[in-house]
Amino acid sequence: MSSMSFNTANQTFRQLMGNGLLYRVPPFQRDYSWTDSEWDDLWRDILALFDEDGESAHYMGYLVFQSADNKHFDIIDGQQRITTISIAILVILGLMKDMVARGIDDEDNEKRLSSLQNSYIGYVDPVSLVPVPKLALNRHNNFFLNRNCLPTPP
Repeated sequence: MSSMSFNTANQTFRQLMGNGLLYRVPPFQRDYSWTDSEWDDLWRDILALFDEDGESAHYMGYLVFQSADNKHFDIIDGQQRITTISIAILVILGLMKDMVARGIDDEDNEKRLSSLQNSYIGYVDPVSLVPVPKLALNRHNNFFLNRNCLPTPP
């Protein structure tokens, strides 16, 4: 019988995704399925953080990961939340790209764009110039993610 270890920790999304680890939705997990209702709930929670008496952080709930090497993690529970926040970050990156293209604080926004892309979405391997995503979805959803969301080589 193989041993199983459990580790619990409170982490922010920044700590989770900005740590150099890679996450994957295993093939047995369902497709991404959040609707406007779930998006709206999350968005209201995020906006509430900015209220004068708002919470200091958004509680994402429990996330469950499985790993054989502590570098690559399968998402057992939490893929809808992680994917949704990643999509929101992609929208922000798109808006920042538009700002750079229009010359709005373009040098600083280019730096912000690069930093956010590398921290939360993925990076281009400096040797192979192949995009490396931080999040890989299941076979039905990953094609869209790869085609529309990954960084491109310089």
